Amino acid sequence: MKNKYVLTILLLIFTGSFLTAQSYTQESQEQEEDINLKTGFPEIKEKPYIIFDEGIAFSQITRIEVQDSRSNFVREDYLIGAYWGFQTRNMKPVDSILLFSAYYPFYHTFNGMKQSAKQVLLYAFDIFYAPLFETDMWKYVRIKFAPGPHTMYQLTDEYHMVYFGIAFLLGTELPLSKYWTILTDGFLTVDYANLGSNRKIQPFDYSWQYRLNVGIRYSKRDENQFSYINSRKK
Repeated sequence: MKNKYVLTILLLIFTGSFLTAQSYTQESQEQEEDINLKTGFPEIKEKPYIIFDEGIAFSQITRIEVQDSRSNFVREDYLIGAYWGFQTRNMKPVDSILLFSAYYPFYHTFNGMKQSAKQVLLYAFDIFYAPLFETDMWKYVRIKFAPGPHTMYQLTDEYHMVYFGIAFLLGTELPLSKYWTILTDGFLTVDYANLGSNRKIQPFDYSWQYRLNVGIRYSKRDENQFSYINSRKK
């Protein structure tokens, strides 16, 4: 009787050991399949790639000179232009965004009063780079947030202005169809505005900028699984 119990226990141990060894062998084979034979590193299944955005941009720049004996000097420039954006996908540990903008300043004020530009050819360029964080609302409204460094060059009537600071982007992506996406981005930048030719003659105490981008993306590589047109996922 005891021999039967011993044989039964040994049989169970052998069966368990065999199944464990088989499972371990299978897992090892699966891991070996994920290793790139040329590099020796794990195979990257989701390859990193870049998507491109473009659209129109509006910006308002405010510069303030603090005055002790009277109200502060407040200068505001309103600009319109275009932007081009680059976003990474599947880039570990976090994706990033790079934006280039080109502007034409069309309206100027000093303490709220309109000022006429003395030069016709005035312009500005802007660069923004940041890590990108994304979430969504029911897959049909994607929300992104990106804090990062910002620099800008602006030609005014008096100076070559150079700004440097930090910008905060809060935007949405609206999947219109499988390949088309509507983009809206809002910016707030806080800058140091005394890196240009004004730094000794007319330094500014405060400078900030509000900006709005409205753009579009067409991408077959980064297609929308859910969209307003043909929204049913295949």
